[in-house]
Amino acid sequence: MLDTETPTRELPIDEALASLKTPPHSIEAEQSVLGGLMLDNEAWDKVGDKITSDDFYNPAHRQLFECIKVLALESKPFDPITVSEELDRKGELEEAGGIAYLTELVESIPSVANLRAYADIVYERSVLRQLISASQRVADAAYSPEGRKADDIVELAEREVFHIAEARAKEGGPVGAREILKKTVEKIDELFKTTGMITGLTTGFKDLDEMTSGFQPSDMIVVAARPSMGKCIVAGSRVLNSETGAYGTIDEIVANQSGALLSLGDDFRLTPATPSAFVDDGMKPVFKVRTALGRQIETTLTHPFLSDSGWKPLGQLKEGDIVAVPRTLPVFGRKTLPAYQLRTMAYFIGDGGTTQSSMRFTNKDEQVLEDFAEAIKGFGSVKCTRVASDDRTQSVRVSSDKELVTAERNQFAESLAALLKSRKITGKSVAKALDVSKATVSQWLNGVTTPTEENAQSLCQLFKIDGSELFAEGRDQAAWLGKNPVAKWLEELGLLNRLAHKKDIPAIVFQLEKPCLSIFLKHLFTCDGSAFVQGNGQCRISYASSSESLIHSLQHLLLRFGINAKVRQKACKYESAQTPWEMEILSQSSIQTFIDEIGIFAKEDRIQAVREALATKQPHDNSDTLPESVCDYILNKKGDRSWSDLFAAAGMDYPEGYNPHLSGKSRRRVSRQRAALFAKLLQDDYLANLAESDVYWDRIASIEAMGEKQVYDLTVDSTHNFVAEDVYVHNTTFSMNLVENALMGSDDCVVVFSLEMPSEQLMMRSLASLGRIDQGKVRTGKLDDEDWPKLSNAVKSLKEKKLFIDDTAGISPQEMRTRLRRIHREHGKIGMVMIDYLQLMQIPGFSEGRTNEISEISRSIKAMAKEFECPVIALSQLNRSLEQRPNKRPVNSDLRESGAIEQDADVIMFIYRDEVYNPDTEHKGVAEIIIGKQRNGPIGSVRVAFLGRMSRFENLAPEAYGNFDDD
Repeated sequence: MLDTETPTRELPIDEALASLKTPPHSIEAEQSVLGGLMLDNEAWDKVGDKITSDDFYNPAHRQLFECIKVLALESKPFDPITVSEELDRKGELEEAGGIAYLTELVESIPSVANLRAYADIVYERSVLRQLISASQRVADAAYSPEGRKADDIVELAEREVFHIAEARAKEGGPVGAREILKKTVEKIDELFKTTGMITGLTTGFKDLDEMTSGFQPSDMIVVAARPSMGKCIVAGSRVLNSETGAYGTIDEIVANQSGALLSLGDDFRLTPATPSAFVDDGMKPVFKVRTALGRQIETTLTHPFLSDSGWKPLGQLKEGDIVAVPRTLPVFGRKTLPAYQLRTMAYFIGDGGTTQSSMRFTNKDEQVLEDFAEAIKGFGSVKCTRVASDDRTQSVRVSSDKELVTAERNQFAESLAALLKSRKITGKSVAKALDVSKATVSQWLNGVTTPTEENAQSLCQLFKIDGSELFAEGRDQAAWLGKNPVAKWLEELGLLNRLAHKKDIPAIVFQLEKPCLSIFLKHLFTCDGSAFVQGNGQCRISYASSSESLIHSLQHLLLRFGINAKVRQKACKYESAQTPWEMEILSQSSIQTFIDEIGIFAKEDRIQAVREALATKQPHDNSDTLPESVCDYILNKKGDRSWSDLFAAAGMDYPEGYNPHLSGKSRRRVSRQRAALFAKLLQDDYLANLAESDVYWDRIASIEAMGEKQVYDLTVDSTHNFVAEDVYVHNTTFSMNLVENALMGSDDCVVVFSLEMPSEQLMMRSLASLGRIDQGKVRTGKLDDEDWPKLSNAVKSLKEKKLFIDDTAGISPQEMRTRLRRIHREHGKIGMVMIDYLQLMQIPGFSEGRTNEISEISRSIKAMAKEFECPVIALSQLNRSLEQRPNKRPVNSDLRESGAIEQDADVIMFIYRDEVYNPDTEHKGVAEIIIGKQRNGPIGSVRVAFLGRMSRFENLAPEAYGNFDDD
């Protein structure tokens, strides 16, 4: 078949090169700039701030300009001779064209008078080349995204162009006094015509406005306070790791700056969470909160707990109030232990004695004693010996078995010899590596002797031998060294030489898989646990111990299975004895779960009796009920509709004479089962969430002052709470009040960048504040009749205003500026920007340290304020150093992470509440706004009222000021 394609004409080389696009440049303009500078050195001031060496297209011209710049900065002449000498000294003269080319440049310049215009041409061409280069990089990224999303490519394009725009020469420079005077007089005239003292944007606080004249355009205002303002928990408080099951302390999380937590969502279900900030808050007064279930935690007075009317600080709670605690903590670890170790550990915690010269286990049940002895066999080289005891109990002594030790040594020697031989490791190489004689190694290999512990470890390390290749599972060199492997193992667990009241559950137990944990608990309850049916038919499972920490650890472990237990302190008959503690499982569902998933070894008959008794009972849990306020919520949702109509609408049969017991003398708290029924009848998600929630509504039994202690806190984004000591604990008020006041006093756009709190939660706070409604009621939706009109008015007020909230986490200054430009373009002038908070901002790819990054962020925020001619309020955290001072009022040097914040800010304000540090202060409900810096005004402080329930600061009545001690 003939080739019928039209032949292509090959272009000549010159014509092909001409068809290629050449980057924009002007060699003539570059030559004129360089020649003009060498001809007239005074001309440097015209172009030195306009262009750089990178703006030149010709490489030789870049070298020439850089050389001229160096000479100019050193105040040296830069004519062709001096420039050529400098280039020659650096060995760059020939690359730059030589002395002849420099002379040609000076001779060919059209006019020195137009030097600035030539520089403009060089600069413009440089910008065009940068745009072409940036476009090519963006195009390459678009053609080959390499897993990146389209949004990432768009962000790259925006960043590339923005970088070029930022790098352009800044407009301005020195301006004559005549021009400045004209603008200044015009500004004074404008201020004169303004009524009142406010010349900027009102803060909404009368005294603060008098000191600042309002927030001025282009000002960067920093509002700073200690994180959480005292919402902390005491050092040593235990926190569950949601990934590993470990039960460590908050101290460890803060020290490691990482952790995996559990947090309560808006649907009242537990969800994994990661802390974003780790706060060491120094020494503060703390209070121990103990609940009816016996759970206890120590926190500051301002730390919030979830009550039946929302999150409330401890200072607003009292004994008898209801608070939320986890109903379940469904977290298990990934570690396993052999069954004989799990049983041995449980037995020694329960009835073991490890403080004598020889370890003992005491129990009256022959089946338990035999199981203990069987478990001990797993360690090898140890034996159990019965010792004399009273009629009620029997004891077993655990000691090393010499015959077994000898056998272990021989087995080790044989294994070692065989392993060295299989790996072709000679006795000579072993002797040299360990610096021992050949005769000694020969004895090892022939099984005559065995290495010392140190030599054995070195041997394994040097020749990369895994210990499991030499020792049977669970055994180690303790056996052939003549040590008791059980004693060594218990020592590693922290159980050796422990008196009964000092015992606790080892850390490894909290990280066990569920089946292993079940075995451990099953045998732990064998010793000090009991199960029985009382005379009235009430079923009961309990555990007793003289160790309070052990009891609370056990209560926590049962919670992993969804078993709620109550801890109480029992009365002690003998003054010298340790106070006994008891843990009881009382609810039917928890007892059933214990029977099905754990049980008690050697007490199966009692467990069976409880099982049979439960089978005859109607399922119910009187203790696991919802707060009484839920009754009011149900009645409000029901309205005027009859119960029969609601049942019919849900397609359910109506029980004749149905009484929901929601009001009157028969009123009682709603169970989970009834809540599920009401959720179906009322088609209500809130009730459905409560019915299936991970919350047990406990009561505060006592609040006890514990003095000053070290405290810590964690910041959890979105949900703002976490579980500590099996209690739910919580972790932007003044800044949002400023936003609200700015909105009400202006028609301009107000933009909030909330890097910590989701926009919905922020809006809830604003509605509570503007409507002056308890924020707990807004959050839970349980509003009273008088609250609804307030909420409606607050919604109407906000809908008519230009409020924009951006809750993007870790946003960069560049992204922030881009979004502000878009808002300005689409919605008009921006009146104020609020950033919550500065330390959560990031600059992608910044690698010069966090302090320098914060400095760059601070400068960018100031530049934003100038560009949009509006005040930018940036929240900032403070260093904890102020906690160590007698006077806790912050000063400028307390600003966290960077002195650049203090330098860039036009106004610095601090929030101080005396009641955070002094619970007995006479100034409760009062906050000080301390102005630590103000470029164009006085410094000092003003006082405002703090309404915690409404998340609101308000003007303080003059008579309420009182006298403040500033010492």
